[in-house]
Amino acid sequence: MYINRHHSPKPKKGGTVSSILYRLPKPEEAVFISRPNRFLMNALTGSGEQVKVHVPDPGRLKELLFSGNRVLILPVPEDSSSARKTNWTLAGAMGEKEWVLVNTALHSRIAEKLFRSKFSPFQVSKLRREVKAPSGRSRFDFLLDRRWVEVKGCTLRAGKRALFPDAPTSRGRKHLEELTEMAADNIQTAVVFLVFAGDVKSFSPNRATDPKFASALEKAIEAGVVVKAVNLSFNGREVKWKGRLPVILNP
Repeated sequence: MYINRHHSPKPKKGGTVSSILYRLPKPEEAVFISRPNRFLMNALTGSGEQVKVHVPDPGRLKELLFSGNRVLILPVPEDSSSARKTNWTLAGAMGEKEWVLVNTALHSRIAEKLFRSKFSPFQVSKLRREVKAPSGRSRFDFLLDRRWVEVKGCTLRAGKRALFPDAPTSRGRKHLEELTEMAADNIQTAVVFLVFAGDVKSFSPNRATDPKFASALEKAIEAGVVVKAVNLSFNGREVKWKGRLPVILNP
């Protein structure tokens, strides 16, 4: 069993630590109706209008996108591409007790704020985004000094445990395999899971859904890839730091 435990930063005596990492534009609340395909859903706005909404998360999200559930949608800026087929983008959905961010397009922005904050799991003096790996096969989300970092968003939970992925992901597995190869060549690498799953206590790979990903994660850790899981909350507008989660491979 691999368990990775970390302590969260604490405020200095007499002071406070702002936990806000990212703030969204004010979304509109709506009701989920249906999801014709992975990237499109229908919703009913508060004014009674049925609208088409872009879903930027290709995961199954069955525990969040079901008939009658409350969702948060953002209007598409007027200067966006005219090729878009929708005027709205999904931002979040109501989980068991709180809003869950389900917009993967925001993960990179949130991660950058995290890495530049006092909550960063790494010491960072230089940050670059979307950098091609030495092999040239893949682009990874960040290069933090000399460490190559891939970021994944996690919304699925089972009890008090966050699980990733919620659907088989060959792309995610390939990222892990390439990071593993790099680590074997003594290149610093890491995977950071941004967890939006409520009051969970730990993180694990979803072996039942994607055993190949779980196996790849084990091999990555054995090769020296650093794996971090951070617990974040979303109140509908703000993304806040909650703490770091232990990574448990075989619960």
